[in-house]
Amino acid sequence: MSKLNTYVHVHDKDGISHAFGPDDTVPEWAEKAITNESVWAEAPVKESEDSDDGKADGDDQEQVEIPEGDITEKWTVKQLTAYAKAENIDLGDAKAKADILTKIAAASEGKTESGE
Repeated sequence: MSKLNTYVHVHDKDGISHAFGPDDTVPEWAEKAITNESVWAEAPVKESEDSDDGKADGDDQEQVEIPEGDITEKWTVKQLTAYAKAENIDLGDAKAKADILTKIAAASEGKTESGE
């Protein structure tokens, strides 16, 4: 059973704020909404890595189709991020398209130079 070590405020799907503390039972929807792991005295038990929906738990992002061919400026940030993940490219803290393109290019140059 999960238990908080401090007080938190969580907004539900309707935008209503709820407060929970160390003595409260935290509902499942709120457990999922709390992203700061340091607030837990006993963290909630996460489901197995793969549920029956075919996606890893916590991976509620839509599936992104990676375009074929060379990477171009026309690719979206989601497509670039999916490509980087598929190719095991560490994007670090890159969030902007230009930064992601730079990281991917640098990783690609490293593979080319090492003969991969």
